[in-house]
Parts: sequence; C-alpha cells; structure tokens
Amino acid sequence: MKTKLLLVVLVVLAVRPVFSQNTKDLYMPREFKQAYDIGTRSHEGIPGENYFQNRADYNIKVELLPDAKLLIGNELIAYKNNSPDSLSHIYITLYQNLYKKGEARDIDVDVVNIHNGVKIKSVKINGIKIESSSLSYYSTVMVFPVPNKISPNSETTIEIEWEQKIPLTALRRFGTYEESNFFMGYWYPKMNVYDDIVGWNTFAQGGNTELYSNYGDFVVEVTVPSEYNVWSSGLLQNTNEIFQDKYIKRINEASLSDEVIQIISEEDRVENRITKAGEKHKWKFKGEYLPDFAFAVSNKYLWDATSVKIANKRVLINAVYNKTSKNYRKVAELSRKSVDYYSNKIFAIPYPYPLLTAFNGENQGAEFPAMVNDQEYDNDFENTFVTTHEIAHTYFPFYVGINEQEYSWMDEGLATIIGISALAELMGTEEATILRQAGKEYHNKSRKFLVDIPLMIGTHNAGDYTYGFMTYGRPITAFSLLFDYLGKEIFYQAIREFLQQWKGKHATPYDLFYTFNKITNEDLGWFWNPWFFELGHADIGIGEVVHGENKTTVQIKNIGGFPIPVNLIAKYKDGTEKTVNTKMDIWKGGNRLYLIEIPKGNIKEIILDPNTPETYYDNNRKVY
Repeated sequence: MKTKLLLVVLVVLAVRPVFSQNTKDLYMPREFKQAYDIGTRSHEGIPGENYFQNRADYNIKVELLPDAKLLIGNELIAYKNNSPDSLSHIYITLYQNLYKKGEARDIDVDVVNIHNGVKIKSVKINGIKIESSSLSYYSTVMVFPVPNKISPNSETTIEIEWEQKIPLTALRRFGTYEESNFFMGYWYPKMNVYDDIVGWNTFAQGGNTELYSNYGDFVVEVTVPSEYNVWSSGLLQNTNEIFQDKYIKRINEASLSDEVIQIISEEDRVENRITKAGEKHKWKFKGEYLPDFAFAVSNKYLWDATSVKIANKRVLINAVYNKTSKNYRKVAELSRKSVDYYSNKIFAIPYPYPLLTAFNGENQGAEFPAMVNDQEYDNDFENTFVTTHEIAHTYFPFYVGINEQEYSWMDEGLATIIGISALAELMGTEEATILRQAGKEYHNKSRKFLVDIPLMIGTHNAGDYTYGFMTYGRPITAFSLLFDYLGKEIFYQAIREFLQQWKGKHATPYDLFYTFNKITNEDLGWFWNPWFFELGHADIGIGEVVHGENKTTVQIKNIGGFPIPVNLIAKYKDGTEKTVNTKMDIWKGGNRLYLIEIPKGNIKEIILDPNTPETYYDNNRKVY
C-alpha cells in the first residue's frame, strides 16, 4: 500500500502543471524594452521598422618602425550619424592605453610592455582643431565635445594624428613575435558604437573582452622597410608596385588555383629579393564594409597561398608562418576547406571577404575580419580545430555585429559549434561528438566556486577565470544541448536565418532567441531562461527506485534546475540492458522530478550517461 501511495505522489510531482517561461517574459533591461517599444527591434527576431545604425569609414596612413617598435599614423574618419539623436560628444577607443602606466587591467601584462599610453598629437572635427584640454581619457576611452553637435542624418569628419608603442612581446591577440614579426590588432583610434540600445557604448577595455564595432569601408596605407611584407584585412591594391615579377606570378597563380602554392620559401628569404628595390614601400589596402581592420608584418615568415571558389568569385587563402613550423604548413589547405565548408555546406552562406590570411602567432588564437592569428599545434586534431574555429568567427561576430564586450558568449559559443561541425567534416569524425566534448568541459569547470554565473550579466563584469567559463564553457554547453534537441538541420536553419536577417547589423541575444523560436515554431523560453538568465547548473541524479509487480519505476531528480536530456541505462544480472533516452524538454514545465519505467527484472545497476553535461556525476549510478 505504501509503495502504491509513493508512486502516486511521485507521478503527481513529476507531471504537475507548472507554467513554462515564455521568451517575452524573460528578464529584459529597460534599455532593451525601450528598443522594442520604439520599433528598432522586433519580437520576430528581425530589425524593427525604425532600426538605425551609424557608420564609420576610415582612411588611414600608418608607418611601422620595426626596430623602434613604434607605430605612427594619421586617419580621417567619415562618421555618418543615422540615428534620430543629436550627438554632443564623440567617444573613441584607444586600445593600446590598456598598457599605459597605472591603468586598471583584468589580465597580466609583462612589465616590458608598459608604456606612457597612446600619444594623441592632434584631433580635428570638420577641420576645426579640438584643444588638448578638451580631450578626456577614461582608461582606453577618449571623449571630447563636438562643436555645434552632430545632427541626425548628417556626416562628420574626424581627423586624428597619433603614435604608440608596439608591445615588445606577444600579448592577447597581437604584438611582436620573435623581434621582427608583428600582428597588429586594435592598433588605430576607433570610433565607439552608438546604437539603438544604450546610445554610446562607453565600456573601457580591461584586456579580457574583445570589441563592439561599427561597419565601414577602410582605405589603409602601411609603410614599412622594403624587406618586410604586409598582409591585412583588405585587398592589396598595388601588388605590381611592391613585388618582383616572379612573386606577382605566384600570387596570381594561387588566386586561381585549388592547389597550395608557396609564394615565399626559405630560399626566397635567404635571397631577400622579394620586393622591388627601395628603402621603404607603401602597401595600399582596401576593405569594404568591415567591422575592423588588422594587419601583419614580417621579414622572416614563409607564405603559402591557394584559393577557393565561392559562388561566382574566388577567395584568396594565405598562410604565413615561421620556417620552423611543421603543422602550420597544412593551414592553407585547412583554411581553404573551412571556407568552402561554411560557404557551401553547413549553412551555405558565402564567405563575405575576398581573402583570408592565417598568421602563425597567438598562442590562444584570435580572429579579425579576413585574418586569424593563431599558434601551431603538434597534433592534427588541435591544429584543425583552432583553424576551423577562428575562421568560424567570420560569421560570429563579424557577419552579424555582436557586442563582444557584453555578450562574447554569443560569438564564441556559436563559432565553436559550427567550428566543431567543420572539424568533424575535415577529420572524418561524427558530429555527435559536439555534446560529448561540451560535457567534459562543463563538468571540469562548472564545479568551481562562483564561476557558473548567468550569461546575460554581461561579459565585461567577469574576472579572468569566470570570463573563460562564461564565454566558452557554459554557452558552448547550452548551444550543444540545443543542437542535440533540435537536430542539426533545424539548428542550422535557425543560424542561417539569424545571419541573413542581421548581416552587417548589430544583433543582440534577444534577436537570437526570437529567431530560434520562429524557425522551430516553439517558444524555447523554458530553455533560454535557465541557461542564459538564471543562477544554477546542470545536475540530475537517480532518486527513488520503486519495484512494482510488472515494472520498475526510476525517479530522476533535476537537482541543478537546468534542462538536460536523460539517457538511462539499466543493466540486468542476466547480461541484458535497457536504454531509455529522453530529450531535455521533459523539464520544460518546470518540474524537478521525472519518472522512467523499465522492465521488471534482476537489476545489476542503473546508470545515467556520463557524457551528458553535468556539474556532478556522483549521483548518477545505483548498484545492487
């Protein structure tokens, strides 16, 4: 009698109606609500009828002095205010002030890289000089008043002359590699974004977070000593003025070939007659509608190139690397296959740039429009993964303008998922390993004290270790679970829709949530709320086991509160097994208990799959 009563109670607890969370009921900060109220955003996951976006076009001339580790430049910014607001001040990011003496940082910096900050020589607005006394500095942000304000739907020109030290060693995402190889990211005074959510985005850089960028065209001229070569986010405009004829021939050949062609070999570096005679060369680049611009410089690196046909154009693929590298010699081909996969297979959205350059430098990997900066790995798996992952960032955050200062988990989480898909394709492994790999990472990291915090809090609020889990561990696990729940076809359909609707615009997490809801024809608020908004974790366990006359009922307890699938294996003493797999929507009603029925028998043990992402596994096994 007690057994039957207990079973009835468990059934009631397991199936009691609890209203699920609707996406429209998710917590939304006041500034986001305002955007939906005024019609710049839509609950359909598309830009609203009143959506606006400002634009910044750059014309930059810069000289890099390798021996002095100095960058001297001037730029003309054409800034278009498409907002309905009059702007009284301008905000500019001076990223290199991160290394200024006395500045607050959330990363460790080698003392040799500390300097006096970016030297601003001159600032002009529409030709009118701004006195240095009017320039205010807040960490990496410079702000100054605008004479007569910037009216709605008007264009303003900003001229800046500056110089800055180049880090003497390799730092996060950029710096000096072995004295004469440089990757220049975050190197020019850059307009902050003014958007429909908060207006001016004024967060300073602490070193962990990346950027939030306007879109615009870039015309960039880089002057370097003649023995140096330059690669950039833009397309080189004066190839014939720079290179000797045989190198021009090799470049042209590579730009039409599926095969990898070595443009610069070790012998070429020894001969040192790659560029035409002269003391210096001005490398002229153009990039159309980019969110950022990076370049790399070297007088030692080797250079491989190939190309891939995307729609009716060919994309030039470059890999530049240290002569001691072994596996980086495979990166040009890996990059070509990755671009082909993303453009023609995974969600069939063409790679948006005319070229891609992989630079052999950064030991953590870094992405920029049309460029990646990453290290060489000893094994093919890691070498392939970092290549596919960094190229996946072409779509997140560059194709859609994600605010990485606030929501770096958007681009890292999604880039990792599609990167693993490319990895599976190139390595010939199963795509199902996405959830298994995510599960290992989540289990190893989520047990740390106060690390597993809500993603919507904002990335800039996170410390170094928390930043890592908040940017990678938790969102990768969440998107992996969603991938597993929806299946890859629907998952990629939602991603494709999101990319197409927000191409070249500034997407937020809510836009992503609404897009998935629309494509799946399901309100996934029950999933979004715990994984992105709430404190908690993924942890299920085996509770009471009730042995009835004809069946055994196993109680599954959702201890952590987050929805995850239940994959149960019952092993019987006669050697037989019973497997029960349920999707994570069994928890969508808010219930914390779920009952699974298995055949009656002489049970040896009951196990919950240890490959499912969980914080703890110590309650996942019951032995008889």
